[in-house]
Amino acid sequence: MPTIKDVAKLAGVSTATVSRAMMNPEKVSEKTRLKVELAVAESGFSPNVIARNLRRSESKTIVVIVPDIANMFFASIVRGIQQVALNNGYKVLLGDSIHTVAQAKAYMDLVRSKQADGIISLTAELPMEIRQGTEIPMVMACEYFPGFPIPTVRIDNRGSAKRAVDYLLDIGHSRIGCITGPMENPICVDRKAGYQDGLQQVNIESDEAAFEDGDFSFQSGYSAFMRLHQHYAMTALFCFNDMMALGAMKAATQLGIKVPQDLSIVGFDDLLFAEYTNPELTTIRQPQEDIGKTAANTLMKILQGGKANQDTIVPTQLLVRASCTSPKK
Repeated sequence: MPTIKDVAKLAGVSTATVSRAMMNPEKVSEKTRLKVELAVAESGFSPNVIARNLRRSESKTIVVIVPDIANMFFASIVRGIQQVALNNGYKVLLGDSIHTVAQAKAYMDLVRSKQADGIISLTAELPMEIRQGTEIPMVMACEYFPGFPIPTVRIDNRGSAKRAVDYLLDIGHSRIGCITGPMENPICVDRKAGYQDGLQQVNIESDEAAFEDGDFSFQSGYSAFMRLHQHYAMTALFCFNDMMALGAMKAATQLGIKVPQDLSIVGFDDLLFAEYTNPELTTIRQPQEDIGKTAANTLMKILQGGKANQDTIVPTQLLVRASCTSPKK
């Protein structure tokens, strides 16, 4: 069986350089990395990964926990995480918690049993004891709890929601309905507060009749709009994500309500389909891939023994498209 010494001889480098090129390719030049890769292929060398990991007490694997793998919002975040992980020699294991704490705990136990090295959680539906801190190398991204003693990468949900409402107010709307997400989720609490901040700034009292809860799905947006339309007269609608906004848009169309002529709609996230709806959806853009990369870089710093930022806020952007216009006089 070929050895690492055979690879080093073929590549014309030291065994230490071969090891570095295979374990931490970002630490060698591209020219050296290619020489080592060619030598590995030519020699047929196959490192004993399991034995190596046991010696080092590492698996070179990180776990990404998502609350719902069917929610397309998480796709670009995971892509950003994977890019950074691969560049650092790590594999990514994707775990769908299905909105259950027990399933999330099962993925966290992979780190405790040394089957994975660290975790990036895109959900705050975690065991209660985690809120006090954990010995597990871990980063929260997107969802969070205020004062969480775990490094967090997030957006300013309150300020971003206020920006959406400010825009609707600026173009003349004052009756603004709102479809929220699950209100036990801290990001929904913040977005509702941002909605209320916008109204309060122009001395409009927030009306509880203006709210209907959804669960971030297309169907819940559709159903919430049908309920909201029955008891609240509005000229504009703010939804806590794009999927619910699209569901609401479908419901409005079925009721003969034209968007944006009769009803302006603003979403949140800027999912891929937002600019392909008819009309194109005005929304708050979350830089999903950047969130993933930032979270992964934060975890890499922890795994390498460095000190990570406790709270990193990634900026958002209001994208004005065709789903909004001034209300009819």
